[in-house]
Amino acid sequence: MNRCGTCHTGYVDPELLKKNFFQKKNRLLHLKAPTVNMLVYAMLQGPKKVGDIPDREMRREEIAAYLEEVLPRLDMDETLFTRGLLQYFGKKCSIKGLDERDYLDLSDFFMEYMKHRFVAKAHSKRHLENPGKLGLLLSEAKRSGKYLIVEASSPYCHYCKRMDREVLSDPEVQKLLRKHFIMAEVNVQSTALPEQLVKVYRHITPSFFILDGNGTLLGHYPGSWTRKDFLSILREHLPSRR
Repeated sequence: MNRCGTCHTGYVDPELLKKNFFQKKNRLLHLKAPTVNMLVYAMLQGPKKVGDIPDREMRREEIAAYLEEVLPRLDMDETLFTRGLLQYFGKKCSIKGLDERDYLDLSDFFMEYMKHRFVAKAHSKRHLENPGKLGLLLSEAKRSGKYLIVEASSPYCHYCKRMDREVLSDPEVQKLLRKHFIMAEVNVQSTALPEQLVKVYRHITPSFFILDGNGTLLGHYPGSWTRKDFLSILREHLPSRR
């Protein structure tokens, strides 16, 4: 999955994806390849979905066989996406050198991602496109008894994608985020951070800022974190502990 992560961004809210492609013609997110949740939806739920739904093991084998056939050459006629979407993406790079185990691992990843993202309705990040809207998120956090996490990220940031893929998608991380936090993402390539965060921002992506409902900064965590360390950060800042 590390090779895939160099091109494919992690989870992006479907409503934002619709806005990006159908209203902004990809000028909002500037995606160079489908996001991971776009790939999973197309493969497991879309009109050209792969495999037999009722039999999980058979579907796993069918997805692996499909990937083994298409990844080494990426034929435009065999893609799961419409040409209307493909026009926004860059050159399609084939992936070679994978063995049978690699394809089965990829199949497992897609099916598990489907379960956690689409079945469990995982916590998703808001996208803060206007610094002035921070106050609305803080008010929501205060009303709900949660804290607000603001993530400074960039569409070109490898470590942001790795955090999305390996940490923020984790079921235990998701459980804490859903229960105790509201999470908002700022693309620092196109949007300025809110003024109170600019003062402490070190120009490192990703960076995570934790605020209470009054806008008090409780913690600033620049850089990419492991699952274990990020869980520790979240647990240290549970609203119930204050």
